[in-house]
Amino acid sequence: MVFENVTMENPQGLHLRPAMTFANRMSRYDSHIRLEVGERVADGKSLVSLISAGIGSEAQVKIICDGPDEEEMLCRATALLRGKSGEL
Repeated sequence: MVFENVTMENPQGLHLRPAMTFANRMSRYDSHIRLEVGERVADGKSLVSLISAGIGSEAQVKIICDGPDEEEMLCRATALLRGKSGEL
């Protein structure tokens, strides 16, 4: 299991379109991923779960990955939330 704390950098937060992109990208991995924002927990591969978590701009997000490709998944997830990939 690996984890990292990041700040959500998309000015609109993780609304429908970026949440869909995030879930689609994470679904390509075999590992499990969850995002924790305070008391809220979201399955990083589930669009509904991500939207329900209400991850807003500047939110402090803990990304936790567990599985065979966890390192690669964590790297990709942090890049997406930090806006480094330009996809969200």
